Amino acid sequence: MSPTLLPSTTPELLGWLLQSTLCLGACWLLYRYALQQERFFHYNRRFLQFTPWLALLLPRLVAVALPHLPTWWPVAANQASGVLNGGLLPGPTVQAAGSALYSLPQWLPLLYYAGVLILLLHLGGQVLHLWLSTRQLPRETRSGYVLVHTGGQCPTSSFGRWVFWDETVPLTPEEVRTVLAHEIAHVRQGHTAEKLRLELVRALLWPVPFVHFFPKALTQVQEFMADAQALHTVAAPANGAPAVYSGLLARLALQSFQPDLPLTHSFTQSLTLTRIRMLTQSAPARRWKQWLLLPLGTALLAATAACEKAGELPPPPPPTIVADAALAPPPPPPPALYEGDGQTPPGYPGGMTQLLADVMKRVKYPAVAKEAKVGGTVFVRFVVSEQGLIQDAEVMNTPKGPSPAVDALKSEALAAIKTLPGRWTPCLRDGKAVATRYTIPVQFSLK
Repeated sequence: MSPTLLPSTTPELLGWLLQSTLCLGACWLLYRYALQQERFFHYNRRFLQFTPWLALLLPRLVAVALPHLPTWWPVAANQASGVLNGGLLPGPTVQAAGSALYSLPQWLPLLYYAGVLILLLHLGGQVLHLWLSTRQLPRETRSGYVLVHTGGQCPTSSFGRWVFWDETVPLTPEEVRTVLAHEIAHVRQGHTAEKLRLELVRALLWPVPFVHFFPKALTQVQEFMADAQALHTVAAPANGAPAVYSGLLARLALQSFQPDLPLTHSFTQSLTLTRIRMLTQSAPARRWKQWLLLPLGTALLAATAACEKAGELPPPPPPTIVADAALAPPPPPPPALYEGDGQTPPGYPGGMTQLLADVMKRVKYPAVAKEAKVGGTVFVRFVVSEQGLIQDAEVMNTPKGPSPAVDALKSEALAAIKTLPGRWTPCLRDGKAVATRYTIPVQFSLK
């Protein structure tokens, strides 16, 4: 897997989504069955905010870090060495445009990025709708927040520094103070920014089903935190405050209106019964559950690294020649420049899978060859020098066909090998770098 943040090819996309699903699924199960009912709200809030970002970034960070880990790290050993056998290497198959195999690598990443764009536009549309529907309402600047009088146009809620106040709801002065304290708690604790960050990572991970459970769970925890703050303003004996506050919460939840602004925090939003149950329960928080994240994180790191290793082994076999293509017989694999014991084979940055991906990115099916219906395998031979650079790249054998079409195939394959990025780890013989010769077959298929 390449070390870029987001994938650009179908193999990268599928591997990244699989690893992100594994990470986020394990984190969600931990929260759902061990943490959700506990009263350490600040810990749960951080857990729900940051674990989706962990699932987003961990596979890419592991891909970058593996080659730099010590050799004793069991998963990194083969990845760091980038084991490539001298001689004939497996090569990519380039499909002519219009074939199913060609369309698959092109359209899956495009579908993913289209989904990301749609969700981001939807989020921007919600923010715009909130601004347009409330911009004409009278405002009153107060300490740390802005009070917006809605006159019944939208329910009591909050967004950013704005507290939307519906003065048409009949409340006593004590109840006004309590509800306002609840909404101010949302403002001062930065809950809106947390929701927007979570919506951003939700857009980036939209194919992962578990990520869509996190926004509702975070909203629930934020309501618990605001409820805890509002309890301090309830005019009742210490033991009776939860009951008084629960009664107020239940009464306002039965109002006929419902919030039409999904990004806001509303005192009368759903989750009412859950909030009342959390207010009235007296069981102590079992804080030992917070430490469950450590073994889970270690297991996820090992599993992600194992997925990266599995992506390199075993290397794919050489491509099968297309039966109806008029091809000359391939040359025998040239001998490697190293043999025997006491040597370390050279390695490509990122390993075998990355080599194939980099070659594939640089090869396009020439239009002249496609029009002439010329396909086949071009064998490109090159030398990895003592400095890890590609030298003496040349075409060893080509398919038969009209000269312009064959020349286009040769030029395309040769240019792809010559422009490979990065520097190889040179072959070591008895601790000394030596040159190594390779041949990569690049197959052009019309099917």
